[in-house]
Amino acid sequence: MQIEWHIAPISEWRADAILFFAFENAPEPLPGFRHWISEGSSWPGDAAAAALADFQWKPQQVALFYAPQGGEIPRVICTGLGPADKFDMDKLRGAVSAAVRKCRELRLASPALPLQALEGLPVETGAALREGLMAAFSSLYHYDALKTRDTEHGEFPETLVLLAEKEPGEILREISSLAAASSMGLFLARELTILPANEATPSYLAEVAGRLSEQYDFRLEVFDLEKARSMGMGAFAAVAQGSREPARMIVLEHVPPGTGQDPPLVFIGKGITFDTGGISLKPSANLEAMKQDMAGAAAVLGAMDAIGTTGLNRRVVAILPCTENMPGGEAYKPGDVLRSLSGQTIEVISTDAEGRLILCDAITYAQSFQPALIVDIATLTGACVTALGTRVAGLMGNRDALIQKVRELGMEIGERLWPLPLFDFYFDQLKSDVADFKNVGDRTAGSIVAGMFLKQFVPDGVPWLHLDIAGTAWADKDTAATPKGATGFGARLLLELARRWPELATEA
Repeated sequence: MQIEWHIAPISEWRADAILFFAFENAPEPLPGFRHWISEGSSWPGDAAAAALADFQWKPQQVALFYAPQGGEIPRVICTGLGPADKFDMDKLRGAVSAAVRKCRELRLASPALPLQALEGLPVETGAALREGLMAAFSSLYHYDALKTRDTEHGEFPETLVLLAEKEPGEILREISSLAAASSMGLFLARELTILPANEATPSYLAEVAGRLSEQYDFRLEVFDLEKARSMGMGAFAAVAQGSREPARMIVLEHVPPGTGQDPPLVFIGKGITFDTGGISLKPSANLEAMKQDMAGAAAVLGAMDAIGTTGLNRRVVAILPCTENMPGGEAYKPGDVLRSLSGQTIEVISTDAEGRLILCDAITYAQSFQPALIVDIATLTGACVTALGTRVAGLMGNRDALIQKVRELGMEIGERLWPLPLFDFYFDQLKSDVADFKNVGDRTAGSIVAGMFLKQFVPDGVPWLHLDIAGTAWADKDTAATPKGATGFGARLLLELARRWPELATEA
């Protein structure tokens, strides 16, 4: 779907349908709808008001009205927002999603969203436009590239027309462009996570990084297993050595002119392209879902795609440790002691706690860039799903003020995060008799202990965030603005974090 602006008097507006919203049991329509009716539309005001009165306008309730006498806009699609006193941005996201899905159902090529439709909402117009457009893009996403039958024919809507009576201004135009770029990055993250493990291999992820490098002039380095081992990445190499699929450590760097000496933001994404659990073999039930264990790497690649599209004037480095975790004849074993790139030694208790092992070497390598911030994102622990469910990601780090700001940012864009503590006593679970520490503790506080493990590799002077997206990377059913399947969770958060870094860094 494309976005086009149409600036003209109301009498000259053209569209297959026009989208409006309504609060539940409101005494009158929102001001934007009233304005459209009164300023030259072919729709009789009394008839329109009577039609609207027939519906309660509960959240995502959709009503379709046809023009009584034809006209340049033959349809109105109105969607409920629920009670006005309970409105939040999720209600708007859900309403926009329901409306554009109705357009797809009707196979409408060019529906329109007037800026006036956002008038009367208790949020700033720019924020409403941004989140509405993101919801429209997100809810229409589907992936059927591997199907040979039962595929959808045609893309509807082809274009979402943004209507305005006067020039919207540079800020609103930039918001629409940013939404389009963010969506393309989100879709890349979803596609990579949906792809089966026989296609989305470490080598394939390196190819995707190569395409981004060529498209946006990113710097690219790719280390194979032997190179990683020679560099001292003993933890990453141990996980990778059991697989016949070649491992890749991918480093992708966005360096706009004049930023080469700036401390970069470093985004690290876990790229386990299939996780059997290794020697500590997982149960067979739902094992096919372990293709999703590279959703962190997918989110980082999606963010880098959006960063490249927007031409963000900030240095950003992506590090993607990518490998399978397999129980081959050369696989690492419980009881092994690994020497990480940091020089610290790790006693392996479970080979199914492999994500933290590949991340720890990536975190250490990130320090060679003298970063302003390190963020790692990973489908790391089932314990996070137990603690927070499938709609909220775990958030940990070493700067309380930064954690709070990023949590607020997540709420703003619809990617919910919840802080988990990293008190020093959690390290007691990792104490080892034969190495510096173990890779797992007991069954309690599993997500926190995993975060505490990663914290051992971060110098105190470097701001660091850890996002556990084990529950949020995949949706088992449709939600308001996210279709069933890979969610791309984190791609947009990383983009927005990079865009707003000076503001977010003020208290870090």
